[in-house]
Amino acid sequence: MRILQALRGGVYSIIRCCLLLVPACFGQAGAEGIKTLNVLSPPLKAAVSDTNAVPFAIFSRSGQLSGGMAKDILDLVAQELRSPVQYLDIPRARLEPWLVAGEAEVGCFLNPDWVSQPQRFDWTDTLFFSRQLIIRRRDSAAIRGLADLYYKRVGTTFGFIYPELQQAFTERLIVRDDAHSLQSNLKRLAQRRLDAVMAVDLSYFYLLDREQFDTEFVADPIWSSPPGVFCAVSQQSPRRQAILRAFSRLKAQGVIEQLLQKYKGNAPG
Repeated sequence: MRILQALRGGVYSIIRCCLLLVPACFGQAGAEGIKTLNVLSPPLKAAVSDTNAVPFAIFSRSGQLSGGMAKDILDLVAQELRSPVQYLDIPRARLEPWLVAGEAEVGCFLNPDWVSQPQRFDWTDTLFFSRQLIIRRRDSAAIRGLADLYYKRVGTTFGFIYPELQQAFTERLIVRDDAHSLQSNLKRLAQRRLDAVMAVDLSYFYLLDREQFDTEFVADPIWSSPPGVFCAVSQQSPRRQAILRAFSRLKAQGVIEQLLQKYKGNAPG
């Protein structure tokens, strides 16, 4: 019995030593594994909701973010930060206050003209330029200027700002009709419940490649120059400069352009 007790005591002592002296028990590889865990940063809090049109954000049937440019880019940014990503499903209308408060660290595919207080955010370099389109049925008249939309019902997306149309919306010269997604707006356009739909080129041509609609559409480019597309970074984030540098490196390495090519549909030109 005394021998068994002595053996047990010896085993317990060895276990205690191993817990205290991991490198001695498990070697250098074990120590490096623990170091890796220690240097991981807190999760990158990234706002991506299903109000972001495809292919900027692609959600599964269960409502989980499963792909799209936002996920591709932000996963790479998080790798640069040695951090996991916490994706926050925040509707567009709540994105700005969350960024201002630091509850979200980054929100993508924005432009300073599309937010109410752009000076309250840090902005990445221009990631790419996005052509704004007005989608109509082929049997309707071309839309070449603002007046061509007067007294028409235009499909828009909840929480999004359309600078070229904002004054006309305010003066009720154009009826703004919000929906949750571009897909929904295009279906309503096909059903003649809308006269036109606002879209961006990447989203529209991506959808047109993958979905069938009950009528043929025409895309009229809006009369203004294509705006730049950026990501906004919260000024409350202690690592905001590192986040901005990560985006700059991805742009300089051509990664953003590669992702654009990945998601482009059969857009003309």
